[in-house]
Amino acid sequence: MRNLPFIVATAGHVDHGKSALVEYLTRQVTDRLPEEKRRGITIDLGFYQWSLVDPEQPQITYDLGMIDVPGHEDFVKNMVTGVGSIDCALLVIAADDGWMPQTEEHFQILHYLRVPHIIPIITKADRADADVTLVESMIREELDETPYADAPIVATSALSGTGFDTLKSIVAHTLRAHTPHWDQSKPRLPIDRAFSIHGLGTVVTGTLSGAPLKMDQPVVIQPGGITTKIKSIQHHHATQGDVQPGMRVALNLSSVSIRKAHRFEPTKVGRGQVVTDPQLGRSTRCLDGTLERSGRSMHPDKTGSGPLRSGSRVWFHMGSDQILGRIEFPSSQPVVPGGQAAFRLTLERPCFVLEGDPFVIRDGSQQKTVGGGRVWDTDAGSRRFRSRDQQTFLQSMMASDASCGAYLRARLARDHGLHLETLQWLGIWTAKQLAREAALWVKEKHAIKQQGWMLDAAWWAQQVCEAFKDVQQHQRAHPEHPGHPIEPLRTRYLRCLPEASLWKALLESLMTQHQVEQSGDFLAHASHHVAMPDRLQPLADAISRQLKEKPLDPPYRRNLENSPDEGDAIRCLVRMGNLVELNKDMVMAREAFERLLQQTRRFLEQNGPSTVSQLKESLGISRRVAIPLFEKLDRDGMTRREGDLRSWRAS
Repeated sequence: MRNLPFIVATAGHVDHGKSALVEYLTRQVTDRLPEEKRRGITIDLGFYQWSLVDPEQPQITYDLGMIDVPGHEDFVKNMVTGVGSIDCALLVIAADDGWMPQTEEHFQILHYLRVPHIIPIITKADRADADVTLVESMIREELDETPYADAPIVATSALSGTGFDTLKSIVAHTLRAHTPHWDQSKPRLPIDRAFSIHGLGTVVTGTLSGAPLKMDQPVVIQPGGITTKIKSIQHHHATQGDVQPGMRVALNLSSVSIRKAHRFEPTKVGRGQVVTDPQLGRSTRCLDGTLERSGRSMHPDKTGSGPLRSGSRVWFHMGSDQILGRIEFPSSQPVVPGGQAAFRLTLERPCFVLEGDPFVIRDGSQQKTVGGGRVWDTDAGSRRFRSRDQQTFLQSMMASDASCGAYLRARLARDHGLHLETLQWLGIWTAKQLAREAALWVKEKHAIKQQGWMLDAAWWAQQVCEAFKDVQQHQRAHPEHPGHPIEPLRTRYLRCLPEASLWKALLESLMTQHQVEQSGDFLAHASHHVAMPDRLQPLADAISRQLKEKPLDPPYRRNLENSPDEGDAIRCLVRMGNLVELNKDMVMAREAFERLLQQTRRFLEQNGPSTVSQLKESLGISRRVAIPLFEKLDRDGMTRREGDLRSWRAS
């Protein structure tokens, strides 16, 4: 036997028989609230269990969580909360009414949320005034040119039981063909109910997606970042050690308290928050995405056809949450029904969302659904909305199939570099999906991999080329330098690299692709040789003559540097090897230094360890010159000092 968990919800106009349908299928009473019993309509969400044995494959049992949603227009906001994570919707249409305003609004919401399957069900088919054929034709016309155009339609009667065997077969066939829930390693449980039980504490319920949850697992509640642990788990009133995606779940959480309804308190839990993995996603008050508006009419008196203007206040429905915010478009042009646009939404409080998540937007008074779409940037506050890069990214996503590959390519074009391990926790795609798309992009040479990063190949080649040009330009402008100083080059490119660690990769690419070599704190092409610029040559000649006049008794450096240009000339002569820098205060002609070096070596090899006095007398130099000379020989490893004595290292 196989038990497959799925979530099925009702949808449709008020008083079309949604609750009666659920009661017939589950054998459970649906109206649970006093006001629901008094008014005879569903006001809030109802949750029920339906165990369906596959009529064609009896070894398969579908463990279905049934969600009964309200149909009245005043409670559409509750309906949206219930259908955010469902696998299949039973769209209920009464045979004596046909396709009505809330049928249309619910249908649009299901479409915006990318619900995989919709099964239209004609109820009250045994009514004397019912024209099932006409209603079926009407439904087929409404579904035409939508993703659900081929959906099977079934006529039923909850009074006589007509059509329910057919309905069960259709549901089983639909779910059998549906891709089972896969483990994305990203558990999300949007909370639709939260309550306290004496002796147990806080319990939250919701529909699990993304990954399993198990008892004693550490979790976090977002938004709010409340860390807690799962004390116990129930699925359809039975205690479980773990639960799988696609199940209705009740979690008993430790050390958290319930917040008041319709009031967000960051340290307490309630409807709208999400139980999830501590690594997953981010809470945000500013997000960018793409919006589409249906061109279909809902009602002659309430068409929903008004333009949606930039700056409008709207309700953002995500999972079980609903938050008021202000929407902004790239231009002053409003978005009319049938249109689409990139948008920025600034929310009044944080929302937990992943990049790629679908959503629904309703007007500021919660009177009508105005559109839906997908979130593509949860870190939008760090970017200018109207910048060319951001608009290109959003327009690319709007024109795409919203797949993992399209997302990865558009993100790479905007950001130039993506850290895949980080990216897997921000979006709806798995690590395997991202790795597969990245490997394909690398194989086609559109991207390269460097130190865990996926980099846009053309952009990276441009950065390497620009850096090489900088090195070349510096060499031409300053032939007296040993190369381009590394630090200013590093500082410049860190501004455009997505991660500081990639500077090392850029440096390696310079060396392997352009024969650039590093010498100390400088970078230069392998062919580069230090040369004296024409403007400094006269000064260099004068300095060289002055040092040759008293080669073993050079003046202090400050006496040679009477201007910045003379300082540049001395440094160039040092780099060219014409002068030797004993220390920061003294330079010496190369010929004189080499002569003193050889004399020092002969003296120490013949006489052994000697003092500074002995050495300077043998060399015929003053103590002023001897001290910096021997300290340089010590630094260069030519001599070794032990106390007051020095010896030649080779000996």
